[in-house]
Amino acid sequence: MSSANQPVLVSEIMTSRVHTAEPNRPLTEIWQILVDERCHHVPIVEGDRPVGMVSTRDLIRVARKRGAPKISEGLYGGETAGDVMSTSLETIDAAESVETAIDRIGEGEFHALVVVDEEGGLAGIVTHHDLLDYLIS
Repeated sequence: MSSANQPVLVSEIMTSRVHTAEPNRPLTEIWQILVDERCHHVPIVEGDRPVGMVSTRDLIRVARKRGAPKISEGLYGGETAGDVMSTSLETIDAAESVETAIDRIGEGEFHALVVVDEEGGLAGIVTHHDLLDYLIS
């Protein structure tokens, strides 16, 4: 971690081992990623560029529209990640301070920020859980 007089960077607390998917990936596979990885967000990428995000909340909406009692039972319609992904991504540079990330998540409706590198490629993800862990450590 950074020294007391230097800000802690997003790159120091982000999750860099992020499971991603392409826009054409079936929602059943996105659900499996969320379950297997015990996470709530899957960045959707084209190449290494983030183009969207699918969250557990997105899949709940799909399942509830169908009246399914369980998420896994409501993802049978053939939709893909591209059909339900949020495209208004909130991104943050890996070199930004954690304080900036806290402010950004605190002011918006987002629970995760897509972390990008200098070229705009996916570097990781930082969630409200990551920030909470940082704040209580």
